[in-house]
Amino acid sequence: MAHTAWIATDPIDLTDMLASVSGPTHGAVASFVGQVRDRDPEASGRVVALRYTCHPDAPALIEQIVARTVAEHDPAGEADVAAMHRIGDLDVGDLALVVTVGSAHRDLAFTLCRAVVEAVKHELPVWKQQFEADGSHAWSGLSC
Repeated sequence: MAHTAWIATDPIDLTDMLASVSGPTHGAVASFVGQVRDRDPEASGRVVALRYTCHPDAPALIEQIVARTVAEHDPAGEADVAAMHRIGDLDVGDLALVVTVGSAHRDLAFTLCRAVVEAVKHELPVWKQQFEADGSHAWSGLSC
């Protein structure tokens, strides 16, 4: 079927993401919604906002990561996959990473959704600066 992946600067629309992988042949739609939280192990206090930045090649890389992961876990091409990672300034509660997968059956949808999330989280060169309530900030993800 199809897969799409991109880096976004505008808010992620979950309804659009779900619709992009829904169809008459899909009996299952699995999703992962990663949102900004107010606590993080790398922050010393309460997080109030994030700034995501990325390598200039990130838009091409997210497409490659998703394509490779889909090929590995869905060699028959039965699923539709959409993945979006947001960059820029985000507030607590904003969506940062969304992956949606539509397939005929739930096993492939769950498996592929998790595989894409893990691959993107581990391989995409995106870094976040966490702004804390006390005015301090900390960087995360610099090893990618």
